[in-house]
Formats: sequence, structure tokens, C-alpha cells
Amino acid sequence: MTNINDMLLFGKVAELKSFSGVAEALQISRSLVSKRINRLEDRLGVQLIHRTTRRLDLTEAGKTLYQYCKQIENTWLEAETVVGEIRRKPRGRLRINAPVSFGQLELPPVIATFLQQYPDVTVDLSLSDTFVDLIEGGYDLAIRIGDLPDSSMKARKVGSTRLLVFAHQRYLKKHGIPKTPQDLRQHNCLVYRHMRGGPNEWRFNGPPGAEVVNVTGNFVAANGVPLYKAAQLGIGIVLQPEFIQKSGNNTGTVKLLEEHCREIGIYAVYPPTRKAPVNTRLFIDTLTKVLS
Repeated sequence: MTNINDMLLFGKVAELKSFSGVAEALQISRSLVSKRINRLEDRLGVQLIHRTTRRLDLTEAGKTLYQYCKQIENTWLEAETVVGEIRRKPRGRLRINAPVSFGQLELPPVIATFLQQYPDVTVDLSLSDTFVDLIEGGYDLAIRIGDLPDSSMKARKVGSTRLLVFAHQRYLKKHGIPKTPQDLRQHNCLVYRHMRGGPNEWRFNGPPGAEVVNVTGNFVAANGVPLYKAAQLGIGIVLQPEFIQKSGNNTGTVKLLEEHCREIGIYAVYPPTRKAPVNTRLFIDTLTKVLS
């Protein structure tokens, strides 16, 4: 394939009609200019320039090629302008994947703030509590909450939340109040299917240090909201992020074992390109600002 840079160099030679002039303008040697023009002629199999000691003239092939070189140069300059405009004024589509509850409860004000500042960007939000493949799904970024699995993806922490234990007073009056995390083994624990480490492993980090409690219960769900609402109805005890309280009326709902509950990170995860696209970077900046 012909080197486009050689074609752009030929366009400069055709305009200035001087190898020396082009060499001076581009701050390269005259011999290099001559070598690259010779390489272009060899590649195309035609003579592009008539060379004499006094002047350079384009052949018919050279005149034809020059018109294409100008088109390439103009297209390149136009592309630089358009891309620069995008950098100054973001636009296009931003595809985001997020956990269902977080996407419903926490992301709307973030997206509203972002779109007020960058109205030419279209945000395409997909909600799922499973870990999606960003590349296969065509996502620009995903929101992850909790411990991150090993991955080639890049991640930036944008906030944090606490994993809290909730139960309704009706349940506690009937079954008693757990005093330690291990007491949860004796209770009906409502289980989130996508819990990192296993759905029945509840992790704590209190005064005694890190501990894992294997719990059981008669209600399993792939989303936190129905689990929390079931706890509000007195069905059992639930472990959910603190922001899940926004999902309904909290009258009679009690926080348990707070001194043992741990803080977990909220992360923006995106494909490992050399530099994240401008829309992705600006959204992560907005996410960090709103959540902090």
C-alpha cells in the first residue's frame, strides 16, 4: 500500500516545485525528500516529476496524482477540525451498563447533570445485575459495585457505599435480634444471587476483623429491590448497599450490625484503550463529582 505521507509530501513538492523548499519547510534533508519521491514513483510505476537542473515539472501522471493529494490533505484537515470540535464539544452516543438498583436510584441525577452540560451526547443506559462483557456488548463503560474481579479492563473508583444489614421490627420481634454476624446463621436471610464470592456468603469487617458468614434463606433474587421490600414486609434479613433504602418506605426497618458492616467501592470500568474517549472521561468525571 502506498504511504500516504509520501503522497502528502509529493503534494508539497508539486506546490513549491522545489525539493530544497520542501526540505526546509518540513525541516528534513533534501536527500530524504528525493528518496521518498523516488519511492512513490517506484511504488506507482510511473514518473511523476520531470527533473532538470533549473526546475521541476509535473508529468501528466504527476498532475493527476496531485489532485488526489489535495483531496487527501483537505480531508485530513477537515478530520482534524471535526475531531477537535468533538474534543471541545462532546457529541455522539455513550453506552453505559449498570446494576439495576444503582441505575434506577443513583444514576438519574448523574445522567441529568451530564446531559445538561453536554446536550449533544446521547446516553444509552442498559441495566443488568450480571457482569456483562463490555467489548462484546459494545459498552463504553460499566458501573461495578464491590470487589472487582481480575480483568484487563481499566477501572476508576468514583465513590463508595456501605453494605448494611436490614430487617423489619416485625421480623425481629418474632425471631430475635442478631448480636454478631455469626448469629445470622440462625435467621432467614434473603439472598442476592449475584453476590461476589457466592450468593450465600455475607462478608463483614468489624472489630474482630474480616469474617465470612454462610447464610441461608427462603427467598433468592437477582436484584436487590425485591429483597429489600421483602425484608420491609417482615420476611427476613437482607444485606444490601445503603442506597437501596431509597427504594421504598423505611418505616419500621432497622439497621443491624452496623459496626461490622463494610464499605465497598463504586467503580467505572472501561475498555483498556490507550486513552479513554472524551465522552467516557467526562461522564466518569461527572459521576465522581455527583457521588462525592
